[in-house]
Amino acid sequence: MLSFNKVTLVTVCDVLNGDRGINYPSSSDFVLYGIPFINAGAIENKKINFGKVDFIAESKYNGLGGAKFENGDIVFCLRGSLGKYAMLKIDQGAPASSLAVLRCKSNRLNNKFLFQLLGSEIIEKQILSENNGSSQPNLSAESVKRFLIPLPDITEQIAIAEALSDIDSLISSLQKLIEKKKAIKQGTMQELLTGKKRLPGFYGAWSKQQLGNICDIINGGTPSTSIAEFWNGKILWCTPTDITSCATKYIYTTESKITESGLKASSATLLPKGALLLCSRATIGEVRIAGNEICTNQGFKSLVVHQNISNEWLYYIVRILKQDMLEKAIGSTFLEISKKDLAELDIIVPEFAEQQAIAQVLSDMDSEIERLEKKLTKYQQIKQGMMQELLTGRIRLVDVDGKEQPKTQAVQEKQPHPAHNQHFDDAVMIAGIVNAFYSEKYPLGRKKVQKLLYLVRRKEQADISAFHKKAAGPYADEVRYKGGEPIAQKNRYIQIKRSDKGSCFEKGTQMQQALSYLQDWGKQADITWLVSQFQYTGVNELELLATVDMAMCDLRLTGKEISVTSIKDLIRSNKEWRDKLNKTYFSDADIRRAIKRCQELFVK
Repeated sequence: MLSFNKVTLVTVCDVLNGDRGINYPSSSDFVLYGIPFINAGAIENKKINFGKVDFIAESKYNGLGGAKFENGDIVFCLRGSLGKYAMLKIDQGAPASSLAVLRCKSNRLNNKFLFQLLGSEIIEKQILSENNGSSQPNLSAESVKRFLIPLPDITEQIAIAEALSDIDSLISSLQKLIEKKKAIKQGTMQELLTGKKRLPGFYGAWSKQQLGNICDIINGGTPSTSIAEFWNGKILWCTPTDITSCATKYIYTTESKITESGLKASSATLLPKGALLLCSRATIGEVRIAGNEICTNQGFKSLVVHQNISNEWLYYIVRILKQDMLEKAIGSTFLEISKKDLAELDIIVPEFAEQQAIAQVLSDMDSEIERLEKKLTKYQQIKQGMMQELLTGRIRLVDVDGKEQPKTQAVQEKQPHPAHNQHFDDAVMIAGIVNAFYSEKYPLGRKKVQKLLYLVRRKEQADISAFHKKAAGPYADEVRYKGGEPIAQKNRYIQIKRSDKGSCFEKGTQMQQALSYLQDWGKQADITWLVSQFQYTGVNELELLATVDMAMCDLRLTGKEISVTSIKDLIRSNKEWRDKLNKTYFSDADIRRAIKRCQELFVK
């Protein structure tokens, strides 16, 4: 397939200069309310951050001699962060002199196609070659006009832009999901590590300790760099750069390695696998766990835990102590926390089993985030590959006569998973629940599965309209008869065994397929949340929580006060629910406790 014809940008696009009449960083021309005046600093992630946009009065705007915006224009940075760009969706405004305005001639160049093209290697290479700045990178509008761009037919430009926009949407949604998961994990760390929230089954008191009482604090050291025999050995030698460049919790290798003689000639100590490598200088508070035996330079004060202390739990504790370390750090050239100050940091310590359980919950969340970040990297690489194929014409989306072609196999493989409906979503979530809660010793019945499904939907702030007021509590007939449960069974994610005591759910032969869906959809963390909250919760307690929560939802919709009395009145008003009030686990004290728990779980 022949590649596209190439033309200079100016033949198909107007390149307009911004105005030089207003100076940054401050100007008396700026007003609180007015017309947007956009500078390069307001361009972030290919969008305009209007929180960083200045405004000018209409009289000043009318007197400007530079370009004025039209909806669909693209602003392109000429100085500083060369090549940053964004598409405008406003009809009025003006650019600063650090920006050029690119306005496509609509019959020849599609602005969405140009928007994608500006992020390609084709433009990146030309930016580098045209840069005429010395101390500050700099382009002129004239050099931008000379950019050589591929120019397929306008119909194919639109098809290419749509294909690339689809993968952009997927990348954007993944980025938002990762940020959400990180925020949830940060909140979970603060609650679990400080004892504000306890995992089910743990009730013992925590003891107040100082960091130096639960671990050994070990300084690092550096062999002489002028003695060759000390270097290029087999002993890992860690620097803060190794830590900051390591994106995972464990560190397994280092850029530099030293010899046995180098180790003996320095103040460094060979640390055991599992030691916490804690930066105590400059990048204070950065920490990783040693995946192998390792030593460090003097920028570290590493922690080797005592018996009955979980190193993974301590890893997370250290991360929430970072601010305390910074407050105690001193120094003129660079900040450093002393061994004494580090040892005196106060923490509260649970029993070893609870340490392990807390670390497992947080580790699962870390794994979920890491998996999503790898997936994001994969999609970003796919996007670059698609750009290379589509913008060079090696893959064509439109025939030479202008007709749109079926997407090629290469493009088809790069599309996101098709959307899934609520029934299939429930099937996969039920499989995840069965996988997490199934036990040979304690059979997993339908009542418990239904309550857990209800609770996880509430956690996701998803639709719960399928659940109705049944005797067993919130219960979704469609999930059982025509929705998630039969789909999960048909696909062999689960199997259901029936006995005189009712139906029991077990893992099916295709369970792994369902779990892969959970991972792909970013919902494994929701199952982890269920386990952290309800792993040791009996079915009666689940019925109480789900019933009280559903009643609270109804009361909020009608604007009524939530109290034990109003909850009981609502339960009493429903003929299928009223018998619950005769159950011992629906006492006033239990309902009061359930109200508080549901508020902690679901009220944001």
